[in-house]
Amino acid sequence: MRYDGTRGDWFSLPKPWLELRQAMRDSVVHAAGEIRTYDGGHLIRVDGVWEVMESGTHNDADVILNVLRKAN
Repeated sequence: MRYDGTRGDWFSLPKPWLELRQAMRDSVVHAAGEIRTYDGGHLIRVDGVWEVMESGTHNDADVILNVLRKAN
């Protein structure tokens, strides 16, 4: 398992994923190697695949992961 964090930026989201503008969501997906959600969640990209490390109090990391899977 190879952590891809060095290949992308670290993003901290100010509000729930579904409330972000589409342009910001696209930017995060394109450039991120690691995402921290507003509720304490944490996602990282490992071997090119997003994984939830911690879900957060409102499960926003799981929401993001589901959205990213549907996009692919």
